[in-house]
Amino acid sequence: MPIALHEKDLIHYEEKGNGESLILIHGVGLDHAMWEKQVEDLSKYYHVIVYDMVGHGGSEHPPGPYSLSQYVEQLAALMNHLQVKKSHIIGFSMGGMVAQAFALKYKEKMKTLTIMSSVANRTKEQRKAILTRVEEVKAQGPTVSIEPAIQRWFNHDFLNTQNVAVDRIRTRLQTNEPLSYLAAYTLFATADEELWPKLQQIDLPTLIITGEDDIGSNPEMARQMHEQIAQSEMVIVPNMKHMLPIEGAKFVNDTIRLFIDR
Repeated sequence: MPIALHEKDLIHYEEKGNGESLILIHGVGLDHAMWEKQVEDLSKYYHVIVYDMVGHGGSEHPPGPYSLSQYVEQLAALMNHLQVKKSHIIGFSMGGMVAQAFALKYKEKMKTLTIMSSVANRTKEQRKAILTRVEEVKAQGPTVSIEPAIQRWFNHDFLNTQNVAVDRIRTRLQTNEPLSYLAAYTLFATADEELWPKLQQIDLPTLIITGEDDIGSNPEMARQMHEQIAQSEMVIVPNMKHMLPIEGAKFVNDTIRLFIDR
């Protein structure tokens, strides 16, 4: 896997295909490998780039706390390293928040923005629930959150029939570096507060997509983002929970292509 350098920090990435650049940003606790089905399909049409965020996978694991700006500058450094002047940016879950923050700072580096299965403007109850999970991770370690997350992320039918795909996600979560994960998860729990007041400033063609049955990144959040971002369109995927890129890969890939073509 190639490595880019950002101020002596390592960035692990992969690239495949030719054409317009398409950069995919994974969710908290995951890594570039979650995008396997997107790389396989979308690289037929685009220059697809996936990478590991700060504190994840093979990229640098600096001590916390982490900030959105760290993730934004990491992505800018990767684009500079690859000499990519402009790209379509797709962010999943926490990656969706990084993509929003990137759009606010580096609009000139972007062609389109896709916010997938991402949170916005959490209610008091939702904030309390995620901060409770942060405290559990702090007290008991990352493994305490794995099985509840998997139950939230996938439909029962998928869990029962696609063991290999689910186990890959489970293994990724089990092998996270505990302090890096805690720092990233803490940022994930609070970053929507930083972004929400600024969303109206995003001035790019934007696709907002989430699953109909996603509890954490629910359709109401998608609707609120859609109302705030002037050039946005919204897609709610029927009968889907959180893990759209894996469980709903074909629908997601087709939707991204249609959106970019428009």
